Amino acid sequence: MSQKLIDLKNRMRSVENIKGTTETMSTVAAAKLARTRFKAATLGMFAERMRAIALIQSELALFSEKDMFSEKIMNQISPLLIKKLRKNRIVVFVIASDIGMCGNYNGRIGKTTQIFLDNILRKNRKAEVGVWIKGIRGERFFRKNTPFPILNVEPWSEQGVSVSDALSLIMNMTDLFLHKNIDEIYCAYTKFHGPAKREPKVIKLLPFSFGLEEETTKDKTSRIKWIYEPDPLTILKELIPMYFKIQIFDLLLESYASEQGARMMAMEDASDRAAEKLHEMGIQYNRMRRDLITLDLLGILSAARVIEKEAAAQTAF
Repeated sequence: MSQKLIDLKNRMRSVENIKGTTETMSTVAAAKLARTRFKAATLGMFAERMRAIALIQSELALFSEKDMFSEKIMNQISPLLIKKLRKNRIVVFVIASDIGMCGNYNGRIGKTTQIFLDNILRKNRKAEVGVWIKGIRGERFFRKNTPFPILNVEPWSEQGVSVSDALSLIMNMTDLFLHKNIDEIYCAYTKFHGPAKREPKVIKLLPFSFGLEEETTKDKTSRIKWIYEPDPLTILKELIPMYFKIQIFDLLLESYASEQGARMMAMEDASDRAAEKLHEMGIQYNRMRRDLITLDLLGILSAARVIEKEAAAQTAF
């Protein structure tokens, strides 16, 4: 019985260590989440203002150009805007995580990407698809669950989301689109709504679009009467590369915040389960200790009675 009590005590120490680790990881994830959300909020306001300016410039350009969205004009602004005739070669950049302990975060983004690519192959049997993964854990999902070729796997930097991460993704995307005959490039990321609510999404990145076609055809008569210098096309040439960089950086921030939120919730849940387990084991330990003490007392009482009987027997003589 005493050995079982020792084993149970050792198990309780192990659970206490696990609880301490999960609580620490939850605290660290919460701190990283707060820092990332602050960056994302600031960047989002800036990006929205840039997009508004770009929409105004596109409307102004419609006055000076007969067809703002012709290939010639698009090429003058940026080659990233040109839509390719065929759409047979498609790459999805998947943003996952390097480490686990974040619940179903990697599984959900992987499953969302798998469904998206399956739909493409179902609609176009000639399509060639591939994935470019940001995050080592994402590679495990695709190697184990899908037949899609993995073009590259890129880890995160130690400081989380960095400018070098965004520039690396941009360089790879533009190289594939401009020089490797890739027709469309998408990004699978996780949009952050809150620590308990995260939405995996797939959006098109290249050919790049501000949504200009849709916006400029809604209401061509309601244009803001501002005078911009230099001309609209020159402004768009400067805005598009900058906005594209900001968009990629924002996607990384959203995904990183979602990862930290998922890890924080998973570790809090693990801490709660560890606390419940410790409570159950504490009750079991006290019961075993009580039974052991009771057996010891019974043994003492039995020995005392034996001694009393022996003493009484000796006195009788």
